[in-house]
Amino acid sequence: MLRATFLIVVVLVVAGSMRPALAEFEIQESTIDHGETQLQYRGAWHRGLPASGAIDGIDLSTDPGDAPLKQSQDFEIQYSPTTFWLVALTHVFDEPAGEHFRLNSIEFESQFELITREGDGLGLAVQGGTEQPVLEVREEADPEVAVGPIVELSKWNYTLVLNPLFFKEIGDKNEQEGFGFDYGWQWRKELFGERLWLAVEMFGEIEDMANAGPFDLQQHSIGPAFYYTFGKEDDFDGELYEVDRKSKELTVSAGLQFGLTKATSDVALKIFIGYEFD
Repeated sequence: MLRATFLIVVVLVVAGSMRPALAEFEIQESTIDHGETQLQYRGAWHRGLPASGAIDGIDLSTDPGDAPLKQSQDFEIQYSPTTFWLVALTHVFDEPAGEHFRLNSIEFESQFELITREGDGLGLAVQGGTEQPVLEVREEADPEVAVGPIVELSKWNYTLVLNPLFFKEIGDKNEQEGFGFDYGWQWRKELFGERLWLAVEMFGEIEDMANAGPFDLQQHSIGPAFYYTFGKEDDFDGELYEVDRKSKELTVSAGLQFGLTKATSDVALKIFIGYEFD
């Protein structure tokens, strides 16, 4: 009953806010650990940017807010005040084609865990939050609101993570008629006691599902990645149960994303560094 009530409150707050970052090339997991703090850095560098003529209705000289990104840099802090609730604050920096490197937005996310995955099986959570454009970006882009589930399915050291997200722009600077759709999914093999993950990841966005247009004018990419965690270790208390020592953990990751459409950069290098502690 407590979780159900809390979920209703979270959804109402999200619906009255703006869009969270399913930040560029981010895969969010469903599991939440009580009292844990996470510091995250996510960076992406793009090569082979789409030409302005390749994207219907976009002119880089007049629509800088819609220009493809040369790079993005996200700095995030997460905290879990309960066993089923997580909050996050993110500063997003980017450099669109033809523009300077800038602070783009400040984002607030909230995540609510519904089903805890323990080993093989299903994990389920819902995420939502806010994104507020700042500085000169406020003249180019509207705030947004979004919400979506986080689904994990695991079996035999293989895990599939799904991050669909529905968003709506709030304001008069956009021509969005319906909801937009962001997604990310990850299929990974976990090795060495889950220290090393070898993964395939795919990301994409449809700005307006009411006017989705041809597939080639949407953004979709796919590619490999690895994750390695330093400090992940468990302690065993006899043979009855396992006690997680929750030692400090540092995770590093690198991957490539290859564009599948004209509206997507040819290739992007993505980097992740995460540090978590109690």
